[in-house]
Amino acid sequence: MSFGPPPEKEAFFFSGVDTLIRYNPDRETILKDTLKELGIDVTIPVAKIAFLVADDTALAKGFTLKPKEERDAIWRNYTSALVGNCKIDDPDGTIVEAVSLRLRSPNIWTAFYDAKETLGSLNKLGCFVGVIANAEMSLTGALDHAGLSHFIDLVVISEEVGVEKPDPMIFQLALEKGHLRPERCVHIGNIPEIDILGARNAGITPIWLDRNRLARRIGDIRKLETLTEVEYLFPIVPHETRPGN
Repeated sequence: MSFGPPPEKEAFFFSGVDTLIRYNPDRETILKDTLKELGIDVTIPVAKIAFLVADDTALAKGFTLKPKEERDAIWRNYTSALVGNCKIDDPDGTIVEAVSLRLRSPNIWTAFYDAKETLGSLNKLGCFVGVIANAEMSLTGALDHAGLSHFIDLVVISEEVGVEKPDPMIFQLALEKGHLRPERCVHIGNIPEIDILGARNAGITPIWLDRNRLARRIGDIRKLETLTEVEYLFPIVPHETRPGN
């Protein structure tokens, strides 16, 4: 059977956390160091168990769509569980507040080793580069702190637009803002049930970024383990209205 050439692409969207950026250092060390600053010593194994148990009450679907006061309360409950799991008494909530502030800071993020190279290469090829993320608005600060902002033409964040992936509406909003056609776009993300499903339902070509090598493949979905191959998957044409083109 003869197949036609792969479709030309001019725009590449990425998810945020665990696709372009990651904790720096890991979250267990961040917790350990934060508590150390408060005069409390915990080991990495204790911190790891604290996160594993607290993750059962982790930030659920729809979190970024809730009012700020409710999100703040959810974060306090989560960090309260972390502190409690470390067997730390915190009668006035001072420790919980410090941990919550640190874990929500944009300054604890760094770019993955392949992010700058990949986004820079796409920029040079004239591609439109965007981020579509289920996140709070602090993600913009995290991307800036990680040194990625100047590579990115558009950031669409669920807190701002009022809809989360996998709802195709958030992808459609990105298309409208970028003046893009879905068949010329790619979305790369690390959570199949959110990124792959949502992008496909919006007519955008999905790619699963499986950094942890969890599976060989999912149906007919393309799978990558690093971002460095992205620019070689499709014929690329410059996006006409991208700044600089």
